[in-house]
Amino acid sequence: MAGRLVGATMHEVNNRLAALTNLIFLARTFAASPLQNVDYLDEADSQLRSLGEITGRSLSFIRLDMEAKEIDLVDLANSALRLHHEQIAKKRINVQTRSSEAALACVKKGEIFQAITNLLLNSIEALPHSGKLHVRVVTHPYNAIITIADNGAGIPESMRRTLFDSFKSNKSEGNGLGLWIVKEIVHGHGGTIRYRSSSVFGRSGTVFRILLPVQSLERTTLPEES
Repeated sequence: MAGRLVGATMHEVNNRLAALTNLIFLARTFAASPLQNVDYLDEADSQLRSLGEITGRSLSFIRLDMEAKEIDLVDLANSALRLHHEQIAKKRINVQTRSSEAALACVKKGEIFQAITNLLLNSIEALPHSGKLHVRVVTHPYNAIITIADNGAGIPESMRRTLFDSFKSNKSEGNGLGLWIVKEIVHGHGGTIRYRSSSVFGRSGTVFRILLPVQSLERTTLPEES
């Protein structure tokens, strides 16, 4: 458990540092747009505060109990995509988004942002030059569904049974914690995560689908009160 804590903490810290690097790159790229840079700086400030929470959580050896709030998952997914603009541009990845106008759910924003970011990073790394990345967020009466799909090489058959286990990875520099963290976050919200993958030449790719229960912050009106 101590090893998992250290590994998970370093994985989250590294992702926040990568996000900060992307934000600095974007701020420099769009230096002529002050309003846009304010948005990047606000997001950088949020990432730094998140780093403080992560390190504080590790020092106290407890998980910070963040309050769940109603947020728009479409905005959250778009924010995660913007953070990876540099990697997406370098590989000339074709990003296709197909989402509802808004998808509200009562969740812990930082945790769900981390889950989406981890899945996006996996897809970006798996994609070839000029590959396709699909991101979709929709809501149904009881669930919000986040879908992230790519036409990369697919997940090797040998990895599929242990895909969500900690310390299991097919990357030479990977620590196998990314999907384990995603699973823990999703299950902690009472949700589920599923995937489909193919390694068949010409039809390869991977689809991850997160289902989160939709919980309104407002108290439901009882029939006798209507």
